[in-house]
Amino acid sequence: MPKTKQKGARTVKKVIETLEADGYIVDKVERGGRFTKQKDLFAGVCLNCWNKPDKDGNCCNNPRRFSGFDLIAIHPYHPPMLIQVKTNTPPVQKDYSKFAMKYATDHLIIASWTWYDRKGFVIHEYLKDGNIDKLDLRKS
Repeated sequence: MPKTKQKGARTVKKVIETLEADGYIVDKVERGGRFTKQKDLFAGVCLNCWNKPDKDGNCCNNPRRFSGFDLIAIHPYHPPMLIQVKTNTPPVQKDYSKFAMKYATDHLIIASWTWYDRKGFVIHEYLKDGNIDKLDLRKS
């Protein structure tokens, strides 16, 4: 396993441990396999028509595709979360905000957790109205 893959796996593990300590049950939703092009949940969905392209890659001729989510977290007293996990660089905010404007509700949270080495997490929650709530948990 390359070092970047190992580092990503460690970051995912940190997110899972943090959420489980808060009472969530968390599961990875990544698809595995050597020949799988889109490994994350909802990865490859067109950002224009919100459909998956056919086997030839056709939908509405928009080349932009959504990156997807790594984790789903469920808590008995909070709405479920779809989470993208990153290390040192947050995901493309515009794409996740666009996804949230279409699918986020009071009953579904769209979030990204970014781990910064030796500092901590920055959590972005993407809201239905297009705004982004940022929670910075990094040590000073």
